[in-house]
Amino acid sequence: MPMGRVMPLASISQVYSTRPLNCSPKVRGFTLLELLAVLLIIGIVISFATLSIGQNTSRIVEDEAERLHGLIQLASEEAVLQGRDLALEFARDQYRFLELGAEAWQPVEGDAMFRERALPEAVELELVLEGLPASFEDKKNLPKIFILSSGELTPFELTLKNDEGEEYSLQGFINGKLVLSRAEDDDEN
Repeated sequence: MPMGRVMPLASISQVYSTRPLNCSPKVRGFTLLELLAVLLIIGIVISFATLSIGQNTSRIVEDEAERLHGLIQLASEEAVLQGRDLALEFARDQYRFLELGAEAWQPVEGDAMFRERALPEAVELELVLEGLPASFEDKKNLPKIFILSSGELTPFELTLKNDEGEEYSLQGFINGKLVLSRAEDDDEN
């Protein structure tokens, strides 16, 4: 049997090469670091877009209810510790803390925690004092909720709600106890 020509096989360096045979060495893809940087930039842009759209109104109501709960709790503790009587005054679109001065109730000054606060537009208040609905329209601007140095509190129920039906109820009891609940939680019991 005649010996024929033997075809040369690919060289060893070509067989074990990691790049395809038809690629030039100058062609390459993106590195992992470059891909991660692009993903990070996309994430930041999406975050800013989400923040610029605005908060959900149900979250605004929840935040304001939690803020009021915390502030009244803090005011109650301050009243007991400092031996001074405080009060909370409401208007349709704001509220503020007052302290008993020499002759009358005066806004608390020099304490950023008890400053006057505007309510977000999406939040509506309803206040019931000792079983009777309170009006926010009175011109006297009398305090609505008294927070006494003895630890006592005017019994009240404050409802914060929005147009979407989201409601939170903040109840205060004469012994100073505060209870914050979502209105749907009340319906289930």
